[in-house]
Amino acid sequence: MKKVIFALVVTTIIACTKQDNNPIDNPGIELEYYDSRVFDGEERTFFVHLPSSYDTTITYPLLFALHGGGTIGYRGIEGQSQLSALADTENFIVVYPEGLEQLGFRTWNAGDCCPSATIRGTDDTGFIIFLLDELSSTLSIDNKRVYATGFSNGGQLAYKLANQHSDKFAAISAVAGVLQDFPFTPARKVPVIHFHSYQDATAPFNGGFSDAPLINLEFPSVDSTLLLIADDYGCGQIKETIFSDPDTYDYFRYSDCENNVQIELYVSQEGGQTWPGGQAFHNREVTNHFNASSLMWEFFENYELP
Repeated sequence: MKKVIFALVVTTIIACTKQDNNPIDNPGIELEYYDSRVFDGEERTFFVHLPSSYDTTITYPLLFALHGGGTIGYRGIEGQSQLSALADTENFIVVYPEGLEQLGFRTWNAGDCCPSATIRGTDDTGFIIFLLDELSSTLSIDNKRVYATGFSNGGQLAYKLANQHSDKFAAISAVAGVLQDFPFTPARKVPVIHFHSYQDATAPFNGGFSDAPLINLEFPSVDSTLLLIADDYGCGQIKETIFSDPDTYDYFRYSDCENNVQIELYVSQEGGQTWPGGQAFHNREVTNHFNASSLMWEFFENYELP
């Protein structure tokens, strides 16, 4: 197995969000590393961030953070979300897998979206489960508290993981990405927290065609996505408005569902296809009226596998 020690020159706005100092409370334990495994005949890469207080005698929750389609892989979502910094304060492990690269562009096969992964039929959910098994043998992971989140195409894959591997994930989150894997019939009801913007033109909140190049696909709306899930979950309370402000954001909840799960939705009035409360990407405006990373972790902490 190939091991590549993480060493990056900070040259992009995404990479610049990384902390300059990396406190190491445990000399000899590598708290960050870029690594690879061979899965399905392909070398698959990923980046691991352990909390700064990592202790091998303690088990930690694990969060898979899945990048959107693009050229910079894990560095995009790590920089946007600031999840590595949050992992240090909240004591969880965050792993950033990468989609296969073709012509310099990385995507995930999330079902109906997105090329080139869909064209190649890449088994990306299989890769994530394989990686979970691999890491469980080397890291101190609490396997009842494994979660997934993703941005855009990565959010679509998080939904697919909930659909196909509900026995592995205690809860999932999607940022600016809707369900693309149908039918949605998970064996277990997986709690969901979703973040979006009314101004998103890449994954339009009300559905429709994307402004992304090479995506000749009409996306379902966020409401239809969550209504489909709420119907499968047997939710009695559909899209209850918890907070609404036409100048900032709306917060909705789907509740009274089977197994006491909930679905939550935050929608910003601004921001477009960005990570709320995170770092700017390609100079796009980011809403700061709420922080998706903090809210999703608060949500995740309420759930573990039976």
